[in-house]
Amino acid sequence: MNRALPLVLLALGSGVAGFLLYHGLVGDKQPAGDGLPPLPAAPQAAEFAPAFVLPDLTGTPRSSGEWDGTIRVVNFWATWCPPCIREIPLLVEIQQEYAPQGVQVLGITIDETEAVVEFAADFTFNYPVLIGQEDAMELGNQFLNGFIGLPFTVFTDRNGKILRVHSGEIHREQVVAILAELL
Repeated sequence: MNRALPLVLLALGSGVAGFLLYHGLVGDKQPAGDGLPPLPAAPQAAEFAPAFVLPDLTGTPRSSGEWDGTIRVVNFWATWCPPCIREIPLLVEIQQEYAPQGVQVLGITIDETEAVVEFAADFTFNYPVLIGQEDAMELGNQFLNGFIGLPFTVFTDRNGKILRVHSGEIHREQVVAILAELL
């Protein structure tokens, strides 16, 4: 047990440092001359949502232009991601409640087609679910350069300008507050 304590403390310290770096609570550069490479920069959102075409659950190619003029809630997720799965009922509720005000939820899954289609058979989605593997990863990096995990959710205005990005599981009060700013 005493031998494990230093490893536990090292892991805890690394986790705290990573959290602080990711959230920009500490500087993004090491002091000069310490011999260490510079720390990576925090992920940066694009100014505008990129144009894209991805297949939906039926294999039909869907273009981002279909949702021009709407406030978009673009959620990147995967079937193997528990926080992603927990968000789905909330996103269904948000689509139902806010669609009359011009809000469109889009789910973009970074996963294999077969896994997503099988997964979707157990859920009732009322918003488009678009499927990609490498294409979805690339698109995720176009929305949020350097993203490091799933889920993440991007909020755009009616002109496609990215106004907010939320990394990690999102909760109702967060979505409602963000949408209140956009509507």
